[in-house]
Amino acid sequence: MKKLILFLSAIPLLLFTNCTKEIEFDAQDIAPRIVVNSLFTNDSVWTANISRSVGVLESTSYTSINDANVSIFDGNGVQVTTLTNQGDGLYISPTGATPQADELYTIEVTAPGYTPVSATNRIPVAVQINSIDTVSSTNSDGQTILETTINFQDPPANENFYMVEVLVKGTWIDEWGEFEEDTIEFREPLEISCNDINVETVNRFNFGGFENTYLYLMLKDENFDGEDYALTFSVINYAELKDLELFGEIRLVNTSEAYFNYLKSFNMYQRASGNPFATPVQVYSNVENGMGIFAGGTLTYWDVGF
Repeated sequence: MKKLILFLSAIPLLLFTNCTKEIEFDAQDIAPRIVVNSLFTNDSVWTANISRSVGVLESTSYTSINDANVSIFDGNGVQVTTLTNQGDGLYISPTGATPQADELYTIEVTAPGYTPVSATNRIPVAVQINSIDTVSSTNSDGQTILETTINFQDPPANENFYMVEVLVKGTWIDEWGEFEEDTIEFREPLEISCNDINVETVNRFNFGGFENTYLYLMLKDENFDGEDYALTFSVINYAELKDLELFGEIRLVNTSEAYFNYLKSFNMYQRASGNPFATPVQVYSNVENGMGIFAGGTLTYWDVGF
């Protein structure tokens, strides 16, 4: 049996009073649990990262589980695929199976020495992009930006959650022989600036003189349910790309509520991390008998040239 000593301070007016309270704490009662991390979209093969929870008294930060049994089932209880271990807790479908839009899925994970866990989530319907307009301009600071407006039709009578990001893609040539392949394909998110009132600000940061900068935008249709919606933002590092003749894509993901809640809470957790005066944040989890996230989204994308 270990004992934790909590120091409590009370400040009534100008008087400072300190007291201590002794709490019995049995570290053996907190058994490690399976942690599932699987954010899936309709354009990707079924993948999950499986690890175990780490106690506050442990020095390690991540411990993978490499002997788990991981299965995906559809809404009728039919097994869609099993995921096989690739090392370091990464499990991938060996058949290349992918999630389908507007389907309910359940993941079940078992591992020796751990309580079995499961989670269920429905991947939403696809939301089509009606149009995308882009125009290159120069702002008041003389910076070249790509002003972009994405127009899409929000499905009515449903609460919808969205993630929007801009990726640059291309091929990198390995001139020094550092990798097995001579060329490496890449996709990297671009910094975008947005002042839309419906965009969540939990993942906002400052970059290059722009206060409202994001690597991806998060918004829900609370103020535009069922409407034809136009979202405007600027690609702020466009000047670095326009002479390289690179291509990219604008990605609109209609996410489940669980997917949205996880991203939002995770960003809030990162903001509070390291700040002793911040209110503690619990990262959203939908895994039964364990921890982590199993949630999906349906991707629609539009190719663009820079």
